[in-house]
Amino acid sequence: MNGTVVRVLLMCLCMMASAFVVAAQDTPPEIPPTPGGQRPGGLGPSTDPQPYEKVITKEAKSKDGVFKVHQIKDKYFYEIPKAEIDKEFLLVSQIAKTTLGVGYGGQALSRRVVRWEKNENRIYLRSINYSITANPSLPIAEAVQNSNTDSIIMAFPVAAYGPNESIVIDVTRMFNTDVFELSARQRLNATTLDATRSYVERISTFPTNIEARASMTYTRAAPPAGAGAGPGGPGGGAAAGGMPPGSATVVLHHSMVKLPANPMMPRLFDERVGYFSIANMDFGRPEHRAQERRFITKWRLEKKDPNAEMSEPVKPIIYYVDRATPAWLVPFTIKGVEKWQKAFEAAGFKNAIIAKMQPSKKEDPDFDPEDARYSVIRWLPSTIENASGPHINDPRTGEILESDIQMYHNIMNLQRSWYFTQVGHLDGRAQKFPMPNNLMGQLVEYVVAHEVGHT
Repeated sequence: MNGTVVRVLLMCLCMMASAFVVAAQDTPPEIPPTPGGQRPGGLGPSTDPQPYEKVITKEAKSKDGVFKVHQIKDKYFYEIPKAEIDKEFLLVSQIAKTTLGVGYGGQALSRRVVRWEKNENRIYLRSINYSITANPSLPIAEAVQNSNTDSIIMAFPVAAYGPNESIVIDVTRMFNTDVFELSARQRLNATTLDATRSYVERISTFPTNIEARASMTYTRAAPPAGAGAGPGGPGGGAAAGGMPPGSATVVLHHSMVKLPANPMMPRLFDERVGYFSIANMDFGRPEHRAQERRFITKWRLEKKDPNAEMSEPVKPIIYYVDRATPAWLVPFTIKGVEKWQKAFEAAGFKNAIIAKMQPSKKEDPDFDPEDARYSVIRWLPSTIENASGPHINDPRTGEILESDIQMYHNIMNLQRSWYFTQVGHLDGRAQKFPMPNNLMGQLVEYVVAHEVGHT
């Protein structure tokens, strides 16, 4: 090989090497920000706190509650009292309304314990996990804490400081962007959220809770040609595995409820007695190993008169009957709830559990069935032949805070089939088609009582 050829080859190799170096040093492309120039969970444009009057202007519509809530046009601000920083809240997200074929209103999305933390001129919303624990007085407690750092869900710049050192933050993007912990995208198996078609409907505040509602539009891409419709095809939905291709607008409801300042004394689970339960791994036990401790989930019932053999409770268990329930079934639904009074009377409580009709907007404009303060028996327009009774509890102790029983419309079809199959030869009423309303009402009453038992 002559010298000219060698020089040419060396020049080519140098040029190729230079090209690789340039390519390696290219700056990676930025992830496109959401509309408004902010990423979900991020801080957004950095600004120093402004004077209170400059942020909460005369345009603000303000409401008092556990936090003050201010609305200025399409923006919402929380004014957090200094005393509520580092306090624990239960954050519950639900699907309040949905598009046909994409699940059902009243479905649970997520629940987690959160706290608001201040660091300099920033506020962090942290998620708290109680799956591992140890007595704070023990040396291992610090190691447990270091292994279970509270995750930051969102970060907010302090917009202003208010009276008595209250802290004002803009929370709009917490509800109108796709924050993973609050999103329905995974439940619906959607591809993405369209922020331009999503907005906050309202945020209401009360003495112990804040209720936020937002319309969110999700989209799902069509499958490649020949791939088939998959579980999200015709007749699909959240229950079947996902929304069909196209757009679906759902209304999400987020309840943030302050947890009891004095936690309930937990009760250990015994597998011989049928309770639902929660568990944590306790690294502070004396058994020479980490010990799983399991607590039953139960309502906190306390007697008004602790010395009385029979007493009404300080706070009864109240179930509200959804106004969507067929009118002729309402009395049977109420009976299904209050059948349990005898069991509580045996435990020394009078009127411990009662049912009421959900108030109308005229009777109580602030009542919302998605409000985590209220237990509601929801009647869902579904052909599913079933019912369910989930409940929400304090993960620290197992205290049941709220329960939403779901009655799917075609539960009546299942009850008719069961009753006819089991006792049709004994009860002439079961041989009539359709079954008499009085008999069907009793069957629904039984289902309600069964689901109340679960909760």
